[in-house]
Amino acid sequence: MIRSVGAAVAFVLVAGTGCSTFPEITDGNRIPVTRFAAEPYSFTSNSGMFASERIVIRDVESWRAIWAEIFKGRSSAPELPQVNFAQEMVVVAALGSRSTGGFGILIEGANEAVNGATLISVRTFSPGPRCGTTQAITTPVDLARLARRDGEVRFVDRAEVHTCD
Repeated sequence: MIRSVGAAVAFVLVAGTGCSTFPEITDGNRIPVTRFAAEPYSFTSNSGMFASERIVIRDVESWRAIWAEIFKGRSSAPELPQVNFAQEMVVVAALGSRSTGGFGILIEGANEAVNGATLISVRTFSPGPRCGTTQAITTPVDLARLARRDGEVRFVDRAEVHTCD
């Protein structure tokens, strides 16, 4: 599901490969992205976001609402990270509900397309048949901030299956 928040409009392009294979972008078109989680894991594996969504946030009211949704069902949420929406925007990638552990989602980067659109690279991963997993419902979400861009934003998804040989 694509959710438009604030003045944002987001589109999803699902692909089996990463951004680098799209002819409209090159390495010189990279846009710096800062993930809210520094390690190579989703921001959280247990969010309150049960649907697969890609979201662009360009205002504090929408940011406050999404932050509350991410932590819905918990006794308390961490303090809302400060974002200067005059200069930055936040992108959110939610994988949706999964029946076991071993699933994740990462915002890997951003590029500017030749037409000026912003392409957000998202990698989803799932456990292979030989992987041990926790037997608990998970709802992975990842978050990143980047310089504010008021034009079109498209998410480019790349799926990966882990092998646990």
